[in-house]
Amino acid sequence: MKIAIPTNDRINVAERSGRASEFAIIEIKNNKIINIDYIENEHETNHHSGKGHNHGEHESDHNHDDLVQLLNGIDFIIGKKFGPHFSRDFYKAGIKMQLTKLKNIDDIISEHLSKKV
Repeated sequence: MKIAIPTNDRINVAERSGRASEFAIIEIKNNKIINIDYIENEHETNHHSGKGHNHGEHESDHNHDDLVQLLNGIDFIIGKKFGPHFSRDFYKAGIKMQLTKLKNIDDIISEHLSKKV
């Protein structure tokens, strides 16, 4: 199982998932962490630079297809907040989203492991 958690500092979950600087990708097997990687969120990088962000002329053209592709292969994403466009695009891609009130990534992972999902 692979879980993505948006982060700006590799310690805490980012307040806005689509605007996080990167994603922690936690791979779990037999209820144990076997690997943690970090992937840069190019969607956010491109958004601030004005390059390649998927906004059309209309608000309805806004999408996160690049982010869905970046996180291809994860089972679900845990975050504090998912915007409406983010939620729509991840839902369409079949990627589950889980909200958390926890701040620390280690606490989120511990909580997940204790559930034995």
